[in-house]
Amino acid sequence: MPFVYMISPRNWGVEVRFLDLPSMEGMYSSASSPTIIISSLRPPGRQAFTCAHELGHHNRSDGAEIDELVEQWAQPRFDSKEFMADCYAGALLMPNMAVSRAFSVRGWRMEECTPAQAFLVAGYFGVGYTTLIHHMRSALHILPDTQARALLKVKPRKAQSLLLGWETPNPVVVVDDHWTGRAIDVEVGDSIFIRRDAQYEGACIEPLSGVKHGRLFRAAKPGIGRLEAGATWSAFVRVSRRGYVGRSLYRHWEEVDDE
Repeated sequence: MPFVYMISPRNWGVEVRFLDLPSMEGMYSSASSPTIIISSLRPPGRQAFTCAHELGHHNRSDGAEIDELVEQWAQPRFDSKEFMADCYAGALLMPNMAVSRAFSVRGWRMEECTPAQAFLVAGYFGVGYTTLIHHMRSALHILPDTQARALLKVKPRKAQSLLLGWETPNPVVVVDDHWTGRAIDVEVGDSIFIRRDAQYEGACIEPLSGVKHGRLFRAAKPGIGRLEAGATWSAFVRVSRRGYVGRSLYRHWEEVDDE
């Protein structure tokens, strides 16, 4: 999973597990040993934010906390512990300097960013499109409210198609030359589009045809592979099972065929 898993909750002495819980976002418990439970039925970006949110509870020593399935930015009532955990998650996943750099190295103005630009940057940080927009407006105060409202009118799938230049019903992670310092995290069935010719290593990804101005790959099965473009750019690809249930550190293990 995204950024928070690069840092690894194990560095905090926290066990992370995925369970197929339809009515819950996540849970933190400090009983016996600190443990975070994340619903495997949520989109990857939401899972990442939930994990970081629960780490916020761990950082505050909040004890046991259960976060039900609610809209992230429209809480029914103000809860100081939940607010602080959200602030912690935003700062951990999308720090101000990192967000500013993600736009500046691409020559984009944050305050005037387009849906396509916001979608690419959100993918780089491993969070949802709307999560990044809300964070830039409400926490970092670098996105004017009028621009944020205009971006939020565009659905994530539409923003994806604007970025790609073509439509697909499947999730696509768009990678460019400025994707550095982190792996490309996807689930089986997702696609990766890189805007240049690229070679691949590993059985977890396979090339697809029929696109222009780049290469399209499909996450075929769990495992760790690599994409390489020339001598100046490469990135690891980590593919996890869709709807994976189990310990987080095993989510990329390759499947073993029974003899």
